[in-house]
Amino acid sequence: MLDNILPFVLFVVAMTGTPGPGNLTMMAIGQTTGFASSIPFLIGTAVGCLMLDTLVACGLGEIIVASPAIATLLRIGGVVYILYLAGKILVLQLNTKKLEKRFSFFEGFLIHPLSPKSWAMAIVAFSQFMNPDHPLLPQVMVFVLTFLIGLLLFHSSWCAAGALIPRLVSSRRILFGVNCIMVTLMLGATGYAMFV
Repeated sequence: MLDNILPFVLFVVAMTGTPGPGNLTMMAIGQTTGFASSIPFLIGTAVGCLMLDTLVACGLGEIIVASPAIATLLRIGGVVYILYLAGKILVLQLNTKKLEKRFSFFEGFLIHPLSPKSWAMAIVAFSQFMNPDHPLLPQVMVFVLTFLIGLLLFHSSWCAAGALIPRLVSSRRILFGVNCIMVTLMLGATGYAMFV
């Protein structure tokens, strides 16, 4: 794996840094609830990603690829879950009462295991960058930790960018419009990931 470390890191940066269901959700949540209150959700996404990458490294990815029924169920579950998050984001944005606006650790935990993009990038990365002639455990550790660092760095950045929006825009109507755009992009990214 060390022979391929630079291409692998560039792959992780491209996959974890670009707009996708996870990053766009983090941006929308940051704009809706603020950065500090999104930390439990962020930690949940990290743990969910850690679990997914470990399972792929242990061979679960082959089962997903080999079973169209499991892949279809995963896609449907991912879309339903992103619809749930999108609805919650919009409801919280519209809510004018001083209720606690927070997404939970468990809600964050589910986003990557239910994301077709997360499964695809983990399976592609593992199949392309792991060397079967070398010991598996050190490669799995590098694989999982690199994805985890990329996820934390970029999810935090997208969330912080979202949290900055209400400081720049004071109109509730404009903020709601921005949130509608982000929710639409979340849904679009999820729909795109389903068919790619």
